[in-house]
Parts: sequence; structure tokens; C-alpha cells
Amino acid sequence: MDGNDAKPSESADESAHGGLLRRLFRPVFRKLIEPILRANDSPKALAMGAAMGLWVSLTPTVGIQMTIVVILGTLIKANRIVAVAMTWISNPITFVPMYYGYYKLGLLLMGVEGINHEEFNRIWSLAGGRSSWDVIVDAFRVFGEPLWVGSLVVATVFALPTYPLCLRFFEKRAARRRARLEGKLAEPAAELTEGTTP
Repeated sequence: MDGNDAKPSESADESAHGGLLRRLFRPVFRKLIEPILRANDSPKALAMGAAMGLWVSLTPTVGIQMTIVVILGTLIKANRIVAVAMTWISNPITFVPMYYGYYKLGLLLMGVEGINHEEFNRIWSLAGGRSSWDVIVDAFRVFGEPLWVGSLVVATVFALPTYPLCLRFFEKRAARRRARLEGKLAEPAAELTEGTTP
């Protein structure tokens, strides 16, 4: 078989991989990115929503994170739509490896021994079908302080720079929107001026 015979197969493989990536990325875009891009609020409220939502999403509170960010968003006047969108960072696919990373970091910081990865996964797999609160209580009982210590360190390290970075992004976006609006308003005014010039 020469090189030309392999091209259709390679092209089909690339197309299949592209389709898989699109299917995987589509819910991420719909749940996480699209709400952030469409949110309309002050840059400070949007940035606060992003930072607070990220912080909560990186804590072992899966199942009640949206409730937490809505309450906190109301109290601190952060954008709740952006905050809720950020909680999708922690989802059924990502939360177990994330929590295991927190747990191992917590063990390292506290200087104590813990369980291995297989046992960690087995315990979390038993949580299926139970209430979110029961899962959180059991997580604290079984994994204890290491899980929470590790998660709070990671959440804080990532959330702190999120606010200034997002504030800068949303301020630039607001400036671009103002410039476009001013440009649209200026065009009819210029046409009116030209029409009245003798």
C-alpha cells in the first residue's frame, strides 16, 4: 500500500478526533465560557464573581457549590452568573483527581501518612447516589484535615490572582464596548452635520 492509500484513513482519524474534541469542549463552552462572555455587570462585580466562584469550585463542596456561590455572591455583591459558571471547573469528571491532589498536598503539608490512590477512588465511588451533604460529611470524616488543608491552599493560590487578571480583562472589554457604542453614535451625528453644511 502506497502513501496515497493511507491519506483517506488518516483524514478520517483526524476528523474523528476533531469531532470528539468538539463534543468534549461543547459543554465546557456552554456551561463555563459562554455565561462569562455574555455576563453584563460592572468589571469589579464580574471579576469578584470569577475569583469567588473559582475559590469555591476548588474546595471539596461538590454538590452544593452553586448554592454557596449564590449566597456569597449576594452578600459580597459579586456577579452570581459568573460565579456559578466557575463552579463547573469542579465536575463529575474532574473532582476525584482534583480531590486526590488536595489530599496528597494536605498529607505533605501536615507530615502525615494516608491512603493510596486506588483506595481513595474506591471510597469516592461508594458516594454515588447519596446526598451531597452526606458525601461532604463523609469526605471530612474519612479524609479529614488533609483534604481540606490541601484544597484551601490550592483554592487560595489560584483565586487570589484571578481577581486582578479578570478585572483587567473585563475593564478592557467594557472599554471596547464603550468605544464601539461611541463610534455608532458618532456616525449619525456626522451624517447630520454633513447634511446641514451649506
